[in-house]
Amino acid sequence: MRWATVALVATAVMTGCPAACTEERPRPFQLTGEVGSGGPEFAVALYQTVGVRMVPGNRLTWANNGAVFDVMVEEIGRARTSVNLVMFIWRPGRASDRLVEAMTERARAGVACRVLVDPFGSNGFEREVKPRLEAAGCRAHLFRPLPADETLARNHRKLLVVDGRVGVTGGLAIQDEWLGDGLREDAWRDTNARVTGPVVEQMQQAFAENWQETTGEMLPARDFPTLSRTMPGLDGAGEGWAAFVGSTANPEVTRAERLTQLLVRAARERLWIAQSYFTPNGVLSALLQERARAGVDVRVLAPGDLNDQEVITVAQRASYSALRAAGVRLWEYQPSMMHAKTMLVDDRLVLVGSINYDPLSFNVLEEGSLVMEDAEAAKRMEAFFLEDLSHAREVGVEEAPRAGASGSGQ
Repeated sequence: MRWATVALVATAVMTGCPAACTEERPRPFQLTGEVGSGGPEFAVALYQTVGVRMVPGNRLTWANNGAVFDVMVEEIGRARTSVNLVMFIWRPGRASDRLVEAMTERARAGVACRVLVDPFGSNGFEREVKPRLEAAGCRAHLFRPLPADETLARNHRKLLVVDGRVGVTGGLAIQDEWLGDGLREDAWRDTNARVTGPVVEQMQQAFAENWQETTGEMLPARDFPTLSRTMPGLDGAGEGWAAFVGSTANPEVTRAERLTQLLVRAARERLWIAQSYFTPNGVLSALLQERARAGVDVRVLAPGDLNDQEVITVAQRASYSALRAAGVRLWEYQPSMMHAKTMLVDDRLVLVGSINYDPLSFNVLEEGSLVMEDAEAAKRMEAFFLEDLSHAREVGVEEAPRAGASGSGQ
């Protein structure tokens, strides 16, 4: 499985993927014009770009690194009607055991538990994990079982939705490397979020479309409760406006690429990016350079030598020269693999989810990320981004970065 993952990423980056995944389009998609970094202007731009509306009354709390498992177990334990989870990587181990125990307890209490796992990233799930879930009454399925017609078209979403009221998303995987604090080689650095409020309906819809493809079934109406700021049980949800943008394969341009370009173009004062697989295509690289030359504080935090994909490290570092010449500042995280996929735009807009800056995310993978306009969420992201930079090395023009290290993940 480790080498299969390496082969998948290598194929995507070095060959540009098959026809549906190629970056060599006759007319590459490129957003132009001015975009506001918040308020009605950004909401309208988002809607016309990806067809998703910003909705008010949401509250976000960060659950970085191993803390995400504490949050997931706690929320699953509160479930009364349903637990719906889709995950790219679910492998046996301590992290898996925590989730299995929580879900099986709820399933035995009559809660509907549905699990979708992509087989490409989940070595051992079908043999060791799935039987335990099913024995307790959970429904567990592989998404597009292998061999598949299109091997690269995998489900990279990372979503947990409980009772249609609470959602968790980010860069996480159910694997023991995600259990720690992000400061040791065997404890990967990642960013995740727990959210309550009306945006959870959009997260539930993303799960529902994958569940329909796999089983042909619709979720029951109770999985989509009417959510509002005044509904009990939302932890006093605040006024944050948010949207969850799902993306699927498209031979022309995906919502993942549209969304990424929109967030970059919206930046007026700062654009701080944490990206685990930072290999921007030509259009996106040019857009980052344009923002930096316009005076935007553009910073990129990417993995260093502990990147789990050596071929990604090579491509990542090949992008540095042009970006630095335009004024983009770049850091490489040192303690462990940096696996987050986030953006901070100016002082109110944040993005967190599964979308990478790579050909797979932009062309063939099932993806999803949460966009939220909220000053407090942005302030917290600013704080942990700066903390991450204290554990990173800024790339200098005179430096000659070494080749990366190998591993597994995506």
